[in-house]
Amino acid sequence: DFQWDIVQRQTVTLSLVEPGPAHAIADFRHLPGVELAEPFRFVPNWRIDDVMVSYASDGGGVGPHFDQYDVFLVQGLGRRRWRVGARCDADTALLPHDDLRLLADFEATDEWLLEPGDILYLPPGFAHDGVAAGPDCMTYSLGFRAPSRSDLIEHWSDDLLATLSDDDRYTDPGLAAAANPGEISAAAIDRLHAMVTDKLRDRDAFARWFGRSSSTRKYPEIDWQPAAPVPADRLRAAIAGHIALRRNPASRFSFIRHPPAVLLFVDGECIACGEELAALAEHLAARDVIEVDPALLGLAAAMALIARLIDQGSLTIDDGD
Repeated sequence: DFQWDIVQRQTVTLSLVEPGPAHAIADFRHLPGVELAEPFRFVPNWRIDDVMVSYASDGGGVGPHFDQYDVFLVQGLGRRRWRVGARCDADTALLPHDDLRLLADFEATDEWLLEPGDILYLPPGFAHDGVAAGPDCMTYSLGFRAPSRSDLIEHWSDDLLATLSDDDRYTDPGLAAAANPGEISAAAIDRLHAMVTDKLRDRDAFARWFGRSSSTRKYPEIDWQPAAPVPADRLRAAIAGHIALRRNPASRFSFIRHPPAVLLFVDGECIACGEELAALAEHLAARDVIEVDPALLGLAAAMALIARLIDQGSLTIDDGD
């Protein structure tokens, strides 16, 4: 076993279960104070999937594999040698593994030795193999989601199905006598196809679904919900005193402009924010630590929105309590 302190006296313990060069991975996305993602905010927040830290002793690694993420590999302690191969797909031969796409065959086309502070970007689908070159190698990886077409269609369709009634049926008014009863006519196909595609083409409904879906917590067990609703006087005093709000590190915030309003998505919920709350909604979605303008103390809707997010555990008052 080994362990190290990372931030704010948080300790992660990793246990080795196999002999040989050590390699272990921990997901630090949900720990307070981990700000590795800050330099990468040019990528929209909804695409951030995780922040992983891998430790390896000399020669340690998981083996050649590929995954479907955009990933930035940032070298921390020590050095790691990365070999990169060809793009892979569903037909690529794999070794049996429950979690990783380990490659049965791997041929490197490029190779780099990363020193502390070096960054390697890997697009989705490329074969790669990272091996520690020396002791105490720590590599930070920032993974960005790249949704597949099949996942979008499947989950969007599942959401739509929950809203549809079994009474919504095909009709064919004005049906003429069939010349051949075995034929499915072009007119029938047009009507059937429209029954499906008209719903799927609803861009506004899709946007609301995607906002809810992409903001769902990856770590729902990181629960900051207070035992009782935040007292109004405490919230007002904090804002008046310029005390910041801090986002639950497991929470996801995003928004979609829906002029003149903004749809704010927080932890799988859609909150419609009118024109008076639009700027606040965008501000809440922009950063992890939020300073609220005391001028908003006079806006009841703003106070209600902030209180709601605190009460559901998405925000907290960053006053040290």
